[in-house]
Amino acid sequence: MASNLRTLIATDETTVAELLQSFEFADQDLLIIDQNTVVTAPHMELLTDYPRSVTTALVAPTYHGDTRVSQDRIASASSAFHQVENGNHSFLGVIRLSQNQRSEVIQVMKDIGQKEHEGLAIDLLLVGLTRAAVVVAPASVVGAPYIRSNDQSLRAQTEAAIASLHEPRLRLKLANRANDGFFSVFFLRKISKIFTWVAVKLKMTPNQVTLISFLVGLYSAYCFSKGSFWMILSGAILLQLSIIIDCVDGELARYTRRFSQLGAWLDAITDRVKEYLVFFALAYGAARNGRDLWIVAMGMMVFQTFRHLSDYNFARINKVRTSYLAPIDFDQKSDNFLSLEKRKQTRLEYWSRKILQFPIGERWLVISTASVIGGAGFTFTVMPILALISISFVFRTRIVKTLTWPKERVMKSLIDNQLDTVGGKNPNNRFDWLLPSLLRLIEGLFLIWLTLITDIDRAHMFIIIFAILFNHYDNLYRALQSEKKPLWLSIAGGFILGRALAITLTIWLGFSLLPLTIYLSTLFFAISSAQWILSHKTKEG
Repeated sequence: MASNLRTLIATDETTVAELLQSFEFADQDLLIIDQNTVVTAPHMELLTDYPRSVTTALVAPTYHGDTRVSQDRIASASSAFHQVENGNHSFLGVIRLSQNQRSEVIQVMKDIGQKEHEGLAIDLLLVGLTRAAVVVAPASVVGAPYIRSNDQSLRAQTEAAIASLHEPRLRLKLANRANDGFFSVFFLRKISKIFTWVAVKLKMTPNQVTLISFLVGLYSAYCFSKGSFWMILSGAILLQLSIIIDCVDGELARYTRRFSQLGAWLDAITDRVKEYLVFFALAYGAARNGRDLWIVAMGMMVFQTFRHLSDYNFARINKVRTSYLAPIDFDQKSDNFLSLEKRKQTRLEYWSRKILQFPIGERWLVISTASVIGGAGFTFTVMPILALISISFVFRTRIVKTLTWPKERVMKSLIDNQLDTVGGKNPNNRFDWLLPSLLRLIEGLFLIWLTLITDIDRAHMFIIIFAILFNHYDNLYRALQSEKKPLWLSIAGGFILGRALAITLTIWLGFSLLPLTIYLSTLFFAISSAQWILSHKTKEG
């Protein structure tokens, strides 16, 4: 159990005032468990051992439930007095109150403690939090028996059913991600489970697995760079092995409950490096055979960065905007929710949309198969076409969605920390989620244009663009964790205009790009990464 967590068992006689006292006079999160609740240990650990930054409640999906979950938060709850319309989950009587929301939680408990509505204290607490529009995240119980009942015989039956479960198998099932792309869910993660089980037995850490996946990806790129059919085939197989192992680190983290910001950064950044190294290797292998594919390889790298950054920024801002709830009077019996949900998607529609989003599993599958079928030239023909189809589909939906938002910005620091410019901040514009991507696109296209109109070494320019885009990914992942790159690192990188000027002058004066290539690669790949890793080693140590 997490060291910053206290536990309180709530009975039918427990009052809201007692819950308030337990939470208010401590600096730890408070886990409240209904004495009538029976769930598996792995599901209880969703609240005790997983990192939680907001209040979280244990729920189970069900038709006509007493709780409604919407936009990844608990939107409404019920008690003996309060009613929920169109409930889709059941509250299982377990909630973790977060000290990160200390003032809001305390105020809610003070307010509802003065009321005399019928209901258990833990139920009234959840109703009070949701009606005050305090963010409460759901943790879902699936794949195992559970019960919340004052019938002791029913609880005993559930406990017996839980005792008969194969707990390691349940933990492995919970460690799996069900919201991945089609290829990942139905193929990659079927195999990765085996690797995860082996990693558990060998007592490996998630970061060790990430590094193994990275090394396999590096060797895959080396094979692609040789340009021959058999080496490309080897590279394609190794690329698939790399992504399978890449699935393992997250599964292992969830299985062992070993989470860290360093691990999340390492997992995300190595994926980008592996993919772009494969682009480099394919272009390099083609050049060995007399075919110049550097421009299209650079273009794919820039395009993919544009897409990735917009994906991350839109998702984070959309979550904040769509999760807004208006407060509801606690004394009101019903939440009066009128469902305006659209027709539910069929499985075919759901997975078709997933595939059209062109996630990493599908993307790497196309790289592997296309390179084997037709080599680098065929790969760099198929990939841009599929990428353009995907982004057209995705951006149409996002633009329509964005036009429904108020113009006032949200999560300003998320965007501003990624700009890599000197001076002014982002104006008040609801499309601000797109600005970091557009800046990356402009910078990348400018450097590609310089490459086209000059006879500079194209391999060197690819590496320069690669290093610069890595820098922008670094800024993104820091911003997603509410951090910003130190000013001295940004100054050393020259910001967007400084880099463009330095590269342009170097080419205009006829100097070699090699010194700039070495400088920017060392700064962004090595020094910046080392600074981030060491700073987080210190924090987590």
